[in-house]
Amino acid sequence: MTDLYSTREGLGPRRDRDVITSEAWQGITALIEQWANNGSLARHFPSYECSDDRGRNTVTGTDMQMFLRAVAGHVPGLAVARQMDGFELSRSPLDPYSVPSTASVLDLIEFVARYVDKPIDATNHAWGGSHTDYTFHQGDGSDPFFDRKLPPGKAELRDKVNEIFERNGIAYVVSDTMQIQRLVPVEARLLVSEFRPSTGDAALDGLLEDAMVRFLSRKPADRQDALEKLWDAFERLKTLEGNNKAVAASKLIEDAALASEPFRKLLTDEFNLLTKVGNDFTIRHRELAKTPPPSDDARDYLFVRLASVIAVVLRHTGRMA
Repeated sequence: MTDLYSTREGLGPRRDRDVITSEAWQGITALIEQWANNGSLARHFPSYECSDDRGRNTVTGTDMQMFLRAVAGHVPGLAVARQMDGFELSRSPLDPYSVPSTASVLDLIEFVARYVDKPIDATNHAWGGSHTDYTFHQGDGSDPFFDRKLPPGKAELRDKVNEIFERNGIAYVVSDTMQIQRLVPVEARLLVSEFRPSTGDAALDGLLEDAMVRFLSRKPADRQDALEKLWDAFERLKTLEGNNKAVAASKLIEDAALASEPFRKLLTDEFNLLTKVGNDFTIRHRELAKTPPPSDDARDYLFVRLASVIAVVLRHTGRMA
């Protein structure tokens, strides 16, 4: 896949939208129709239209009615009827000009990702009514011993949907597990993607890793949980050099400062401020007097600020893989 001009030149939109736009929805429905037409959905939703094959062994295309019924059953938010002149009209779940909720679109992408499977052969059958016979890999499309890559159909879905997300500034990505993940704020992407703690404390590593995973969720409740876990990790981090938290934290900061007195003072001030933030906001404590972060952006800011300090300390003290 070759990036278009504006993407290559860094002129594409900032990827900070958390809703599926009309343009993105049109692109996604076009992709699904393309996969239906080229046989990539035919393995699991087969049509048998070969007049020479009465045993229904030859797949000739995608049974769109079967596919759309399956979509309606798994993603009911796509099948909402619309009103026109007092009459209720049903519409296709893939109506390109009627944008569903973002959750429904993301569910649809993951649903299609389960079943997309590119044919390994497409042969024209000219007699008995011209049609195409499709042949598929007999396994799951990959060899677990020799091929660690995604099967071609799934890799194509990942790449093409991600390109639509990128071109439309949408802050989601299809991962290699074929699940949708939220893109973290631009300024935090490298931080989160390279955060690999190796502190020697399995519980601390687990808290940090869990916080990073939950931070990728599009659910605000998960990101709040990520924030709480990160602050719990911060408090545990202070005990790496001993059980007396104040003394141990000072020793940790001293080591992380790398003999720079100004940087030691900066880290000390940051530790003290972030400790106060954890106590004043609804992060480590649930009393009514505590203040919740006022917005998702504020929550992300607090997470990134603390994660940045923790990352520097772990790297400077040899505790980051």
